[in-house]
Amino acid sequence: FQLSEDVVNRMKESQGKRDNQRSPRSSSGTAPSSPAAEGKPKSPTGIQPPMPSDSGQKSTAAEQELYRRYEQEQALVQEELLRLAKREREAASEALNTALQRERNSTNEERQRAAQLVSNKN
Repeated sequence: FQLSEDVVNRMKESQGKRDNQRSPRSSSGTAPSSPAAEGKPKSPTGIQPPMPSDSGQKSTAAEQELYRRYEQEQALVQEELLRLAKREREAASEALNTALQRERNSTNEERQRAAQLVSNKN
């Protein structure tokens, strides 16, 4: 699974913007120690969603559109991860079933050989 170059570039740009927003010192003179200290939600992927500027201004239509696209891309990534996990489970199950079938065949062949040896001795 690969992200498009455009998505990767936008993620890099948004990361750079967040880093710039975090650099100003708080009123106590120390930088916040984590994104949670700034009141920003933590996403399950560890990537912070783009947020409106902290100046209290309402987000522009362009920012809202970017955020909507970000959410859509996150949903697509989650769907792809679920599909990959499902394929991995299916492959593991198939490998287990194949191994079990081989073991059954081997056991049956041993029984047949043992029965044949017993019948040859009589």
